[in-house]
Amino acid sequence: MQPTTVFIMTRQYRPLFPGSTLLNEISANQKPEDSYPAITLDGNGPLYKQIERAVRAEILSGRWPAGHKIPSEHTLMDAFSTTRATISKALSKLTEAGMLERRRKQGTRVAQTSDSHAVIGFLDVRKDIESSGRAYRFRVLTSQEVVAGSTTAFWPAVSPGTRLLKLVAVHEGADKAEVIEERYINLVAAPDAAEADFEAETPNTWLLARLPCTRLRHTIRAAAATAEQATRLGVSRGSPLLVSLRQTWADDLPVTWVKLVYPGDRNEFVGEFNPLAP
Repeated sequence: MQPTTVFIMTRQYRPLFPGSTLLNEISANQKPEDSYPAITLDGNGPLYKQIERAVRAEILSGRWPAGHKIPSEHTLMDAFSTTRATISKALSKLTEAGMLERRRKQGTRVAQTSDSHAVIGFLDVRKDIESSGRAYRFRVLTSQEVVAGSTTAFWPAVSPGTRLLKLVAVHEGADKAEVIEERYINLVAAPDAAEADFEAETPNTWLLARLPCTRLRHTIRAAAATAEQATRLGVSRGSPLLVSLRQTWADDLPVTWVKLVYPGDRNEFVGEFNPLAP
């Protein structure tokens, strides 16, 4: 299916349905909070999943910030020509993920803690590099489809025979490799990944905009640089490395397995837990 864009208006305005080429005129006395930007569905899978991914993308992009009141269920029903059950199912998934707050008679708003819930456990390589004043670039070295089996035994969550996309890439700062990324994406969960341009949009951002991360397993360990790793990172063979291993799920569906490799002498991982903080 092709992606469709829907312009959502209040119930007193006729919404644009998929395929429509007419734009509704907003009257001069319409309040700003009564209109919403276009929402694009990707056309993949059940409608409730498409709506869930579209709303998630609005939140993660910052277009719908914390506290933003999202369109009502009735407005979304009209806009997407679907049932209340479909809309409710999509919003419930985002509520369970901590991205939305739904209150009876008060509507649904983007949760104040949505950002931290959405990315908890994720290492933001781009942010780290750009915060140091260096230009960031994600460069894909290899991309190929593989089949889960003995060579992917480290990811037992995927069944043998499952189609996967394998990526090897580097995160660069000022044209210097800072982190090596090895990633497998479950093409059952994200079939469009096979055609995605990950140099334009990193895999983390691309996946989070389309699938909820409802479960995450993160391991950090030490390792010694292999000859190949040493060459890519510009360190000596045998140098200490910090390795981040991460698996994510959307509901019960395994989505991705990622290994990030950092030079150990110029990186550290810091976490803080403060239950008494306001």
